[in-house]
Amino acid sequence: MSLSINTNTAAMAALQSLNQTTADLTKTENAVSTGKSVNTASDNPAMYSIAQNMTAQISTLSGVSTGLAFSAQVLNTATTGLSSISSALQSLATTIGTNTTGVDNSTLNDAITKTLASIDSAATGAKFQGVNLLSGQTGNGTTYTTLSTAMDAQGTMFTQNGFNVTSAGLGLTNLSMDTAGMDIALGTTNYTTSQSLALSSTPAIAAGTTVSGGTTTTTAAQGTATDPLVSYKFVMDEDGKKADALTALNTAVGGGTGFSIDANGKLTNSTAGTTSTTASDGSVTFSLANGESVVSSKDGNGNAVYTVTTGTDSNGNATAKTVISDVDLSGATGSATATTTGSPSQLMVNKTNLLTQAMQYQGFAVSRDSDNNLTVAGNNLDTSSTALTAANGLNSSATPTAVTGAAVVSTIVQAAISSVTRTASTIGYSSTTISNLQTTTSSLSDALTTGVGALTDADLAAESAKLTSLQTKQQLAVQSLSIANSQSSTLLSLFRG
Repeated sequence: MSLSINTNTAAMAALQSLNQTTADLTKTENAVSTGKSVNTASDNPAMYSIAQNMTAQISTLSGVSTGLAFSAQVLNTATTGLSSISSALQSLATTIGTNTTGVDNSTLNDAITKTLASIDSAATGAKFQGVNLLSGQTGNGTTYTTLSTAMDAQGTMFTQNGFNVTSAGLGLTNLSMDTAGMDIALGTTNYTTSQSLALSSTPAIAAGTTVSGGTTTTTAAQGTATDPLVSYKFVMDEDGKKADALTALNTAVGGGTGFSIDANGKLTNSTAGTTSTTASDGSVTFSLANGESVVSSKDGNGNAVYTVTTGTDSNGNATAKTVISDVDLSGATGSATATTTGSPSQLMVNKTNLLTQAMQYQGFAVSRDSDNNLTVAGNNLDTSSTALTAANGLNSSATPTAVTGAAVVSTIVQAAISSVTRTASTIGYSSTTISNLQTTTSSLSDALTTGVGALTDADLAAESAKLTSLQTKQQLAVQSLSIANSQSSTLLSLFRG
């Protein structure tokens, strides 16, 4: 190879080697200092892209975890409130149950009043960061009465509808030793699908009453946010077609049409402007264009229940509702012939039991005697003469009568205890669900973190060995370049005399 001062091939080769070694050394030093072998897309485009997507999922799951933790605290707060309410009701039941005839009713009424006040205090105070699942209304520091949070990275929502376990929500409004219930003599006549039982709470504001602002109510009676006027209708259903309940629903919303049942048995509404949301418990809330709302749910026996909010106050709290229960009697069995003249048949008794359970799920205190007579109380039941006349659509030959006494009060309190127990069970199930979701989210986040590490983390033992090797290689490259650069000086010796 010829020697030239214009082209120093050895120096160029040494320089290339030095530059490559320096680049490799820089990459290794970055891996050692950051702990990652893939820091940028240029390091490994495929691995970098996958890792970035996984990192985004981890960030999303972090937000999900925070939301679940918040939800857990809301549910824990509700559980604490329910425990306090249950204790107050148990104490009241004991007080009433251990008193005999002749005890001053004013003393018992005082105990009832104080208990109801403690129940209201526990229900309205069970809020966490503006969310209260027990008060049934907004205001007084409560902004939300339902709980919603994302439960996965896809944005699937967990929703827990709220409850009303205030004294009004438990059917204890105006409870006293003089509270009236209703005796309904159902008799021996078998039910048909065209029959229904209509009950109503006593209106807080009667029609025609002068209300705040000096105006006069000229429409139907109404309620308040803390004591809404509720009309109940228990519709008999033996054919499974739900036609009568559907008719009652469309009548309640005022349009006469709009709601229908699809092929899967679900309530639907195709009216323009209607939107719907589904909660985690399966209930569906329809928001209608006219401002009303309908909640489609199921009671403990699987009966369809349609709750129509027909009146609200300025805060959006319900002041009037219509609750329609589609009482499925198709599962009732037994002989349709009575064994004793004048007594109800076994089939009739079994159907009455299903009706009774449906009423209890709506908060009524209901008992049945051997002659198939019902005693109904609670929910601030309207026992006016008009209500007594209209109540019994199951047997038009029997006129309901109003009844009072300690037995009625005790029955109402027991029904409230059952309602609180069911609510506590629902909240408890939701708490377990949230806890399981937290565990799943944490495990998934850990798995993704491990995956990102496997893709991008550097093997520091190997990088340490490589660092030493490259540092030595760099020193050798520098020495080699130095020798190559001295070649021009060697050429001078050829021209010395």
